[in-house]
Amino acid sequence: MKNILNKFHLNLTTYLFFLIAFLCGYFKVTIIIFFIVIMHELGHVLMIKKYAYKIVKVEIYPFGGITTVDKPINTPLKEEMMIAISGVLMQIGLQIFMLFWYIKGGIAINTYSLFSKYNGVIFFFNLLPIIPLDGSIFMHSFLEKWLSYEKALFWYDVCSCFFFLLFLCSLWFFHLENYFICGILIGQFFLWKKQEPFLIHRFYLERHLYEFPYRKICSHEVKDIHKLRKETLHFFKHQDYYIPEKELLREYFS
Repeated sequence: MKNILNKFHLNLTTYLFFLIAFLCGYFKVTIIIFFIVIMHELGHVLMIKKYAYKIVKVEIYPFGGITTVDKPINTPLKEEMMIAISGVLMQIGLQIFMLFWYIKGGIAINTYSLFSKYNGVIFFFNLLPIIPLDGSIFMHSFLEKWLSYEKALFWYDVCSCFFFLLFLCSLWFFHLENYFICGILIGQFFLWKKQEPFLIHRFYLERHLYEFPYRKICSHEVKDIHKLRKETLHFFKHQDYYIPEKELLREYFS
């Protein structure tokens, strides 16, 4: 447990936001939000541990967190989705626990109301399909199920930008937290775009070097590695016969 806690780090914006919130007298609200965010990320951590992946860092932001995991890009889609949804599942369990505690008289009604309000806000916020929120990871996994890895990345970016603009239009910008949220989302999107070329190269390299479980087999008339997608074993036509994807990748990396 100590090793897991050592992975948690507060982002600079979190210190700034909490300082402003405390100075404005929102002590209880700040503590409740911080508790919910920590428990949400703990849900991700426990699921990641279940699949035996290495946790690099858990960075806590004012209204959420980002858990960095060292795992293959070709991770099974079911595992990706389970890791993505585990945070909100933890919040559901937490809501049930707090309700039970409130019924038993363990907490006051105003504390329970505040918790339920912010737990709900953070729950639905994380389900938005906007990079890097959990909803976007779920959306990405769905796209990867039907599209090649590179096409899935393209539509992942497009959909994320579209839903961010919708989110932007719904905000009332005279609230300080909205500036924090939008700034963090924009910053994370640009960081994601910066690492995309590396992710694409690593995706192909993993397919070249390692074996992964496949659920489908697909054949193509044209040799094009850009058609590769997760959980699918590809064959490409070469003269009068088909060659496996590894031969094409061998040519690509030679």
